Amino acid sequence: MLVKNEERFYPIVLEYLKTCGYLTEGYSESEPKFHFIRLGKRVQADVAGIKDVGNLYSNEIEIAAVEVKDGMHCKVRYIEQALGYSTFAHKCYLAMPIHFTEDDKNYARHMGVGLLEINGKKVSEILSPELKDVNETIMIYFLRRSLNLVKCVICGSIIHRFRSGTKSFHRKNVFEKRKTLFVCPDCYRTFNMPVTDSEEIKPPEVRKEAQ
Repeated sequence: MLVKNEERFYPIVLEYLKTCGYLTEGYSESEPKFHFIRLGKRVQADVAGIKDVGNLYSNEIEIAAVEVKDGMHCKVRYIEQALGYSTFAHKCYLAMPIHFTEDDKNYARHMGVGLLEINGKKVSEILSPELKDVNETIMIYFLRRSLNLVKCVICGSIIHRFRSGTKSFHRKNVFEKRKTLFVCPDCYRTFNMPVTDSEEIKPPEVRKEAQ
């Protein structure tokens, strides 16, 4: 009986994403560095990567998530499992060590899922995925809880949550709900921001009109 072991393909697919320009590793409190493989609980992907696709004046990002399967044939449910990543990933892939059939390609194309063929240590994109409209809330949750990546509240850049210099603080909004905000090291130095919870922002003084 053939024993399936898809985990042996994770590093190969991860390296492929890295060569495509995706960030594939992060930092945590307990480990100096970890790879974006099978991370998270509620929101999880076999392999994931993130990259900046914005221009000089924007911080637009793109997340790629890959469902990795080991086997001799592609099944419809494999493609549908990859499609499930579309709640937080802009590009969804299915990767397998097989030659996909035309039927496989047609169904994946219909679902907007990309196909990656694994041949030894080489990965080839056989079918490009369509860009998905992600759920912003789920995407932010995936970045923070699975990849330890957060967004700077000032400049909007994606930063490592646990790298030295990243600051976090809490504020209550007009609805009396407590929010956790993050500031990147550059913005913290530029604006010399205090980050104590007791910090109180006072309204600007109203200038008197000249008589």
